[in-house]
Amino acid sequence: MTGTLKARAPNGHVKRTRNVEMELDWGAKPARATYRILDEKTGAAQVLEMVWKSSGPEYRFKANGAPADMDPSTEIDGLGLTWADLSFSFLWDTAARTEGAAKKLGSDCFVLTVPRAGKKSLRLWIEQTTGRLFGAEEKDADGTTQKIIKVVSVKEFDGLWMVKDLDIIRPAEGGRTSLRVDTVTVETD
Repeated sequence: MTGTLKARAPNGHVKRTRNVEMELDWGAKPARATYRILDEKTGAAQVLEMVWKSSGPEYRFKANGAPADMDPSTEIDGLGLTWADLSFSFLWDTAARTEGAAKKLGSDCFVLTVPRAGKKSLRLWIEQTTGRLFGAEEKDADGTTQKIIKVVSVKEFDGLWMVKDLDIIRPAEGGRTSLRVDTVTVETD
């Protein structure tokens, strides 16, 4: 998959744009994914490789080709989203708790809560029939909304339904980061 990340100021002005490439191999044993953030102006590249082992995700990170330390809850390059947000790694968090069920966008959804770094929590709405993420909301320990992850649109790419547009809204600062997926190539063995 290829796409674009755009971080916007409260007035809608684009503060930062980065190209993103995502390779997902859910059929691998164990499943794996690679995420690349590219700055076309400077040539800088950040690469996160993830492997989902039974013990949890394993991360390998490189900045400009060199291995580097990285925490999945770290913000990516001033874009207003984290590596955990981009990779949806919270969907595999074994500490997630089912809170119940609710309607979201007219669909029956399971409501889950996932603990996040810094005593924050992430509430997820997962459609019951398809398992798709319909949205998420991150709150701090005081219950203040820090981030809203909103699926804006989905599209069928080569027979596979994927998120087309995703917004990460930061209410406290009035900022928004948008991920737009431009291309998806499905490879079959």
